[in-house]
Amino acid sequence: MMDMSEFKDLFASEAQEHLDTLVAKLLELEQTPHNQEAVEALFRAAHSLKGIAATMGYQEVARVAHAFEDVLDLLRHRDQPVPSSLVDHLLTAVDTLKGLLEDALAETSPRVVIEEWIAQFKENADTLINTHHLSTPAPHRLGSTPSVDKAMPTDGAVLPQTIRIHTRHLDTLLNLVAELVISRSRLWRVWEHHRVPELREALEHHDRLLSTLRDTVIQTRMVPVGQLFNRFPRMVRDLLHEQGKEADFVVKGSDIELDRTILEHMADPIAHLLRNAVDHGIEPPAEREQAGKQRRGRIRLQARRERESIVIEVSDDGRGLDREHILQTALRQGLITAEEAEHLTDTQVFLLICHPGFSTASQVTEVSGRGVGMDAVYRTVESLHGSLHITSRPGEGSTFALRLPLTLAIIQALLVKIGPERYAIPLSQVERAVEVHFDQTTPVISHRWLHDEEGQTFPLLDLGHLLAVPQEEPPPPRRYAVVVGKDSRRVGLLVDALLGRQEIVIRPLPPLLAHLPGLAGASILGAGEVILILDALHFVG
Repeated sequence: MMDMSEFKDLFASEAQEHLDTLVAKLLELEQTPHNQEAVEALFRAAHSLKGIAATMGYQEVARVAHAFEDVLDLLRHRDQPVPSSLVDHLLTAVDTLKGLLEDALAETSPRVVIEEWIAQFKENADTLINTHHLSTPAPHRLGSTPSVDKAMPTDGAVLPQTIRIHTRHLDTLLNLVAELVISRSRLWRVWEHHRVPELREALEHHDRLLSTLRDTVIQTRMVPVGQLFNRFPRMVRDLLHEQGKEADFVVKGSDIELDRTILEHMADPIAHLLRNAVDHGIEPPAEREQAGKQRRGRIRLQARRERESIVIEVSDDGRGLDREHILQTALRQGLITAEEAEHLTDTQVFLLICHPGFSTASQVTEVSGRGVGMDAVYRTVESLHGSLHITSRPGEGSTFALRLPLTLAIIQALLVKIGPERYAIPLSQVERAVEVHFDQTTPVISHRWLHDEEGQTFPLLDLGHLLAVPQEEPPPPRRYAVVVGKDSRRVGLLVDALLGRQEIVIRPLPPLLAHLPGLAGASILGAGEVILILDALHFVG
């Protein structure tokens, strides 16, 4: 007998896709009860799940999927709207399928008695269908043999144009490309010493091939954010029902692609922000009407690409954040002083909710209120070399914007010199670099100036002073400002020299340095020199 264990990962991936389809199409059917295309898609997903589960020998999953398929097959033959109560019943059945799938993969006993569950499931489905007087054009009982799947391959079928591959192979391939990038830098240093024309020509050709290979490998790791976003409509729907609130959940930009490694870390942060939108943001219908707003609110999850970054936004049109309440809570908890509170911008005030243990909730609920969620969101985004920005207006709602890099492995960076040391700044954070003439600057406080360029005024921060780098004597005759920005805020980071743009490989920092603010990682240059990669946006504040 064939050993199917080697196909377990492939089965789990395919089964999860079918379960996601079931949830998505059921929610679609709830919004458009006459949608026969959604019913057909549901039937195909249940039929496919039954087939692959039976092939793997997971008979409990197959039998429950078959019962699910029976109900859907009955709906396929009726031209009547599907009641929301039946959608609730089917969503609960999907939860059971997910649990049985986990049991099967863990090789533990099924969490329900299969025969009893199927009998109860079909009885309840029959009741819900008959209660709503769904007429049928021909006799068709639950449990009858389903029709032949129209998607079965024929002898002349074309082989699929895509294949599944384990992510560890992609990780290994990317690591090899990263090593080639480092090796390329070493080869260019060899050419600088020997200046052999044939070597330069070979290296230029090597560069083109490596760039193509790098882009291809990175692209294979990119997945649509929709693979993550599709998990949330069910969660938001259930939370709204539990709290007696009404809101449309709008998802945009599902086709935007992001590195798989980054995306898999974003599930919990996005889930928490959406829970907050339901719990703290959206008001009960009566409260919204009293405020002159539409009874039904709006929650939006959106992804968009900006330069070399992806921005994921969670927004709502609810209460908004109470700036004064946040300030008073922060003062009471000793997070800031009264003097500091007077000078904080709205952005800085809103970010106070990301402090560990901070919570303005009057009581703890099952959804939120323990003061741990926003701290985890902020730390996760920071660990991915991203940033969090919060905007809010009282009575109009809030927007939480997560800015993330496209990939964590290989980036374009600007190399700079500060005193005797060299650093790298991700090019995605750099707007421009300008030469600084100190006779055109205005001293404000120690190591800070304002630089006026074409009518724009922004603070200049001495990066060497911030990083405690020993200054060379005599000081350089001229210096440069690397202008970096976050949203509407800009600062110029003063450096001694610009060493040019270079493609570098990001390496994680050792544990002793991993939590130091302003550091994003390390890299190895061609000569074997280790340099630190700065998170320049940290210095914007």
